[in-house]
Amino acid sequence: MKRAGADISDAKNGAPAFGKFERKIAGRYLGARKSEGGVGLISVLSFLCIFLAIFAMITIMSIMNGFRAKMIELTIGLDGHMYVGSASANPTQLQVIGLRDRIAVLDGVENAFIFTQTQTFVQAQSRTGPALVTGISAEDLLDIDLIRDNIVAGSLDGFGTGHNGGDKIVIGAYLANNLGLTAGDRLTIYSPVLRATPFGSRPVFKSYEVAAVFASGLISADSLNIYMPVIQASLFFNQGRSPTDIQLRLDDADMIHKMKAPIRGAAGEPVFIETWENKNQSTATALKTEQVAMRFIFMIVVLIAVFPILSAMIMLVKNKSKDIAILKTIGATSGSILRIFLMSGATIGILGTLAGVFVGLLLCLNIAAVQGGLESVVSLVSGKPFSIFPPEVYGIDHLPAKVVASEVFWVAFWGFLVSALATFFPALTASKTDPVEALRYE
Repeated sequence: MKRAGADISDAKNGAPAFGKFERKIAGRYLGARKSEGGVGLISVLSFLCIFLAIFAMITIMSIMNGFRAKMIELTIGLDGHMYVGSASANPTQLQVIGLRDRIAVLDGVENAFIFTQTQTFVQAQSRTGPALVTGISAEDLLDIDLIRDNIVAGSLDGFGTGHNGGDKIVIGAYLANNLGLTAGDRLTIYSPVLRATPFGSRPVFKSYEVAAVFASGLISADSLNIYMPVIQASLFFNQGRSPTDIQLRLDDADMIHKMKAPIRGAAGEPVFIETWENKNQSTATALKTEQVAMRFIFMIVVLIAVFPILSAMIMLVKNKSKDIAILKTIGATSGSILRIFLMSGATIGILGTLAGVFVGLLLCLNIAAVQGGLESVVSLVSGKPFSIFPPEVYGIDHLPAKVVASEVFWVAFWGFLVSALATFFPALTASKTDPVEALRYE
């Protein structure tokens, strides 16, 4: 009793806010049993609600970020994230090479290469089909790991060698299968530019040897893409004009807007810049809309999850009205009462938010192991192989998850904020309790 009196004396004499006295009372209220006027069970349920809401928000947003990154990868295929070109009317090849070299050393740029690209159609024996022919140097082709590491037939050794780059090309596995080709076979490529002759316009075509077949795993790329030495592509499609466009692959496709200023600065000359979003506007718009909508939905879910905290605090204030009156009678200030109940409610929200963030991050960072464990258990129980994401159906064989630090921060901040708001108004009501009215009928 002497210690309690000392604590009250400290409160009266201007003890620091959220001091020992206030923390002690808040802790007692938070853990009090129902018979003591506490809301212990409701506090536990409130903790679980905010925990599950934050956990779900972290996990699902990370998985959606992973799916978004995978969707971007499938949409882009083997194309670039950004395209840069000199704004000069007729830049020389040395100017273009210099521009490429200055951009390639920027942080965030995975690779940069000079290219030319043409949509056309091809023929092998009696089979024909559309194709996207990209002119690229042998060195730059080796920098594309999805091609270099996924050669299923032939070799890249002879690519780009010979007169004017030679006549060897590299094609996607689906395209090769559709045309009945393998390494060593020949493929006829048609130019979309007709050649004028005394007898009228005639199509231009040439036979090339398939040096290698790649299977990148991106169906859109494997079914259309053909890679040709850049010199040969310039002669065949561009009538000898040197290529002037530069394709960039970034470390992260979401960096396209941040990279524009550094690229313009490194260029040292006027340039035009195009991004994968410009070339795929409908897909980019759909992904952004979905991302914003899901964030809004989960913010509402967290908002709903704090209602049990609000209910618990209202009940606690009602049950402890006598205690509040006594505390005020012996000298506790309204500010002290406000802080006691703020700490009681905010503790639930803070602990639930931190637990949700921790468990959510733990799951996202180990999601491959979790998926593998689930598939193993189901396979063992059913007696046959089971996959959550059959690659032949979904195009992926695992559940992707991409943790974005800024999003984790804002989820945690939102959890703290709504928990504090849910606690503030009952705490404010408690601080305004009139001790005379509260004790009149006691």
